Formats: sequence, C-alpha cells, structure tokens
Amino acid sequence: MSGPPGSLECPVCGLRHLAVGLAPGEKARCTRCETVLARGRRLGPEAPFVFALSGLILAVPACLLPFISAGKFGDQRVSLLFTGVGALWDNGMRALSMLVLFCGGVVPVGLLLALAVLLAPAWRDPSGIRRRELTRLATFLERWSIPEVQVLAVLVALFKLGKLVEVRIGPGFWCYCGMTLLLLLALRGFEISHLPGGKANPAADAPP
Repeated sequence: MSGPPGSLECPVCGLRHLAVGLAPGEKARCTRCETVLARGRRLGPEAPFVFALSGLILAVPACLLPFISAGKFGDQRVSLLFTGVGALWDNGMRALSMLVLFCGGVVPVGLLLALAVLLAPAWRDPSGIRRRELTRLATFLERWSIPEVQVLAVLVALFKLGKLVEVRIGPGFWCYCGMTLLLLLALRGFEISHLPGGKANPAADAPP
C-alpha cells in the first residue's frame, strides 16, 4: 500500500513518517520501534549492495580454504573454518558447537544474502509485502550475527598458542575477516529508503 507523497512507511511496525533531508551520517529512526529508516549518504546508493554481494563471494573461500595451521617439529595440522565446531561436538559440547555454527556461519551468510536481495537494484516488489518480511528477517538475523566475535576469538587463540606451537594464518581466515568487514559495511548502509521501491528522500517524524 502506497502512502502520501513525501512519506515513508516503517517496514517493521508500519508507522508512516514525513520526509525530511538528512546530513551525511545523520540517521532517521522510526519513532515507534526505532528502526533505522534512512541515513545521510556518504557513498553511492549502490555501495551497500556491492558490500553485501562481495561478502557473499568471500564467504565461499572462507569456508573452503585453510583457516589456520598449527604444528611443532614439522607436524602440521590444518584447520578449516568450522573444524572447531566438530571438535566441540565430539567433546560433548553440542549446544556450544551449534551456537558457534549458527552465529558465526549460518546467520552471517543468511544476513548477507537477505541484504543482497533487498538492496539489489533490479529487484521489484510492487506490493511491498515480501520486502517487509525480508526486512524483518534481516533485522532478526542482525541480532544473532556475531562473526566479529569469532575473529576476536581466533586472534586470542593465536596469541596464546603462538608461545607453544608454530601457528600460521591461512587464506580462509583473511577471507572471513573480509566477509565480516563487508557485512558491517553493508549493515551501516542498509537504509529502507534506498531499497527498490523506496522513497528517494530520507524520512523521519518530527518528534517533539
């Protein structure tokens, strides 16, 4: 359902807001649920889509290429991204292993995919229903996506293990770091007003 000219509907709660101009970096939030509706542009309107798509591309080598290798006296053991998940499962910590898999792998990739679809310039949804549902899904996944925590955990482990064994960082780790950075950049540029079918002008209520 389309609103009056110069208005924007919050995709989460449905509240309509009046359109106003925003300075670069300034945010407009829904006055009811505080969803970010728009942000003053610093880069081009296609930048968030490029970030999301690039993150999806990097997710493939991040999962397939060697993550880290550790060894001593010539005996090297190569680990992939989710080798630790299998180790946790085999040692009886199955709930923790599923949480690491979910928050460090499944959710970030799912969030990147949702953002790429939402921000795709060629995607059209005249009714707005699918876009609203997908936006709610992306908002939910954002709360559970913590790939930066996994990067920090690996760095801490490398620092501690470096004193005991020879540790080498593999290309999979750098691809995962790149995917994490691109996800954060895509989220920062995720503006409802820049979605296909959205208004060209940012919007915000005029709260008291």
